[in-house]
Amino acid sequence: MKTIGKLIVFIVLISFLAPRTYAQEEKDFRFTVKTNPLAALGGPMWFIIVPITGEYRVLFEAKTMPKQSVQVGASYLGPSLLINLDKLSASDSIEISGINTSGFRGQVMYKFFLSRDLSAPEGFYAGPHFSYATATMVNKDDEADKVKATKININGIIGYQLITSGGFALDIYTGLGFRIKKWDYPEAIDTDFDFGISKNTPMVAFGLNFGYAF
Repeated sequence: MKTIGKLIVFIVLISFLAPRTYAQEEKDFRFTVKTNPLAALGGPMWFIIVPITGEYRVLFEAKTMPKQSVQVGASYLGPSLLINLDKLSASDSIEISGINTSGFRGQVMYKFFLSRDLSAPEGFYAGPHFSYATATMVNKDDEADKVKATKININGIIGYQLITSGGFALDIYTGLGFRIKKWDYPEAIDTDFDFGISKNTPMVAFGLNFGYAF
């Protein structure tokens, strides 16, 4: 809770300081395209505390009303740029090697903009966020030896989107919600690793994206 408190304070400070720091002509930005290259280091699928997939993400935001917008995103989930699965050891007795990883993620967020002197898609905002991700890891030597993971996030979000006069966009948000995680794997799989079962857990959401508004 201390972490999310600090993030909220940071976002609020940006909301007060940004309009003064980035004084600009009033522009009617209606669309924004965003991504975050850092997501390729570790996507939404987690193997205990180690990221095993990288997320290659594209987000598109469209203004729907003067103080509202909708954002949709699609991602390819592939090998993480941070972890080499060919050398990753799940336990002292199990070696994971020759793994193909693939999947996808879809997400949607609806934003209600609260800044008095700014219109969508700029300024301080709040709204709901939903995402669904699934990835499958398959042994190259035995396609029947595979693990499938799914993850659903449902969050309440607050954030701030800064757009400069040149159209550069920076979107940062945090919030609270819960996640639903599930691992599916063959019962006969030869591993001492506990993948766990389907479960719902509370979570702190955090997001950072860069892009261009037009």
